[in-house]
Amino acid sequence: MNTVYIVDDDQLVLDHFVIKRGLFAGCGFEICGIETDPNKALEEIREKRPNVVLSDLKMPEMSGADLWEELREETYKPLFALISAHNDFAEARKFFALAGGFDYLVKPVSDRELTDLLIRLGVKINGEPPPATRETSSAKLNEILRFIREYPAMNHSLKSIGERFYLNQNSVCNLFAKHLDTTFLAYLTSLRLEQAKELLRTTDLSVKEVGIRCGYNNYFYFTRIYNETFGQTPSEFRRTL
Repeated sequence: MNTVYIVDDDQLVLDHFVIKRGLFAGCGFEICGIETDPNKALEEIREKRPNVVLSDLKMPEMSGADLWEELREETYKPLFALISAHNDFAEARKFFALAGGFDYLVKPVSDRELTDLLIRLGVKINGEPPPATRETSSAKLNEILRFIREYPAMNHSLKSIGERFYLNQNSVCNLFAKHLDTTFLAYLTSLRLEQAKELLRTTDLSVKEVGIRCGYNNYFYFTRIYNETFGQTPSEFRRTL
């Protein structure tokens, strides 16, 4: 499982993330540390070497941007995501354009926004999960995979899949971990993006239509996650064909 270290000078914010441990785990992440003091956090990050650092932007003594600059100078470089307040939005965008961080979230962070970020981080760290057409030794999991492949645009979730196939959510998680060595959400993301690539290659559908068919109703989000996964936007991919 991937690891994430969270830094914020507000203990209540850290407590909120700790409460969400189950959400992190469902996306393939374990919270390996939290800290309100960025200087202490820097020491622990160097020691624990998490895959991801999630940091507040505005903190006394050392900002999230300063923390990232410190880490960028080292051989070990985790993926770095910022949490910013609404009035810090422009500063966060400028920082990432210049410093090459992974992404940023704006407070208050919703579960959906956090889940989306963690899924994209997981894909970035682990590469593409097992091939979408792979069969397993589990008949029940194969049923689930065939259903997801046939209806990629549906609003799939652990809850909806569990209800359809008469399993609890933990059982669904365990099937993906045991037989595919990945998480449900990471698999679903990989499947949708692979199907999107195939549609871009074999049809004349617009990029927006391809995204919708593969479960991405937001054109800009689809373009961003496609670019982060494959290193080029859907339009750029088409131009290479």
